[in-house]
Amino acid sequence: EKTGLKEFLRTTKQSFDLSVKTQYKKNKDKHSIPIPLDVFYVFMNHSINSFIRQFEKGGHQALVSFTNAYNEAKLKFDKYKVEKSLNNQPRIFQIPGYTIPLFNIEASPSTVKMLPFGYVIPEEISTPSFTIWGSDFYVPSYTFVLPSLELPAFPVPTSPLEFSLPEFKILSTPRNILIPALGNITYDFSFKSSVITLNTNAELYNQSDIVVHFLSSSSSVMDALQYKLEGTSSLTRKRGLKLATALSLSNEFVGGSHNSTISLTKKNMEASVTTIAKVQISILNMN
Repeated sequence: EKTGLKEFLRTTKQSFDLSVKTQYKKNKDKHSIPIPLDVFYVFMNHSINSFIRQFEKGGHQALVSFTNAYNEAKLKFDKYKVEKSLNNQPRIFQIPGYTIPLFNIEASPSTVKMLPFGYVIPEEISTPSFTIWGSDFYVPSYTFVLPSLELPAFPVPTSPLEFSLPEFKILSTPRNILIPALGNITYDFSFKSSVITLNTNAELYNQSDIVVHFLSSSSSVMDALQYKLEGTSSLTRKRGLKLATALSLSNEFVGGSHNSTISLTKKNMEASVTTIAKVQISILNMN
């Protein structure tokens, strides 16, 4: 009862109020982030040109290798034909004449002359003549000379292959990404009961300067639970950067303050810090 909790301990039913509020206000300013499209286009065109050079070089070498192999095979084939033609005489297959009884058709003998270096491809074919008995119908014999098997010469290309890909051109599209700037944020917290009342407020303002403010305080039937904590921090971006921070705390037993400033410009940097603390309890008293 001497601590101030007399009414709180005697009352079995307690009630409290709790309130939380957060608000955000949109900022009209926007941050512009450039997109390095020029570097991308230069890189793509350089990669494409390098690929084209490698492709043309590799394609030309492959074509030269194929041409040399083809011409070498042609020389061997021509040499093989000449050797076989000198050592072997062409073989002639003769097909005897025959008669078709039902139609009274008589066919004369025919011949097939084969190449001297092989028995698969004929060189000359003579067709039989056909005669029908008892009529004047007659089909004479024909001789077909087939062209000799030769591989055409394949010239070696003297100029490299030409290969082209489309070139990347810089488009007239926007080259910046616009990101909305951070707006203003406020936060309020409130707690009320029969023993203690607690209020907390936090604010962030993003205008020409960035300012953060924090305030928390309480009131209670107990002096030990009463306090006030307040802090402010600001960032100024004019003529360099300047960060200023102020913090204070007041309580029956503990108190103090803190102030610091940091300034940064192109030529120099300055900093200052001041801190004051106070402790008052039964076993310790310090300033």
